[in-house]
Amino acid sequence: MGLYLEKIEENEKKIKKLKTTIETSKAKLKKLVDENAHLSYLEIKAEYNCEGRELLEVLAREREQSAKLKADSLADSDNDVTAESADDVSDTNDAEFGQQMSFTD
Repeated sequence: MGLYLEKIEENEKKIKKLKTTIETSKAKLKKLVDENAHLSYLEIKAEYNCEGRELLEVLAREREQSAKLKADSLADSDNDVTAESADDVSDTNDAEFGQQMSFTD
């Protein structure tokens, strides 16, 4: 029975060490994620040459313009839709098959 208790104690030490490593890794991960978020902000700030409230307003205007352009584009594409006429269908058939003649009695 002592053999099992020794193995249990050994495993508990390994578990404790792994938990410590996990906590350290989580802290490092959080630090890197936060750093990337800050670097992303700095990149956007440099791109738009403004910061804070002004940057938020610029981004909001850009988002609104993008949505408006998308809506206008969808409206234009709806107006461009036309139905095929019989002539269009026959022209397509001629292009695909050439002008074939059929001989039937």
